[in-house]
Amino acid sequence: MRRLRMKFYDSAEGKSKTLSVDGVLETLTQAEIEPIMQSLIGVLVPTTAQVDEAEIVETTTNEVFNLIQ
Repeated sequence: MRRLRMKFYDSAEGKSKTLSVDGVLETLTQAEIEPIMQSLIGVLVPTTAQVDEAEIVETTTNEVFNLIQ
């Protein structure tokens, strides 16, 4: 699974906030992601937050067992 992880730094609280979105394209660029992150400030993250970083994380899941299907 591919996930976009967007990190914001909130200077008022002195800590980071992270939002993740599953199922993103790996071809996303900074020019596409940064404006979206800016639009989230004041909506999903506090107005005191600033865009910090974004990364695409890819994970693999290996199911060990599933008793109830």
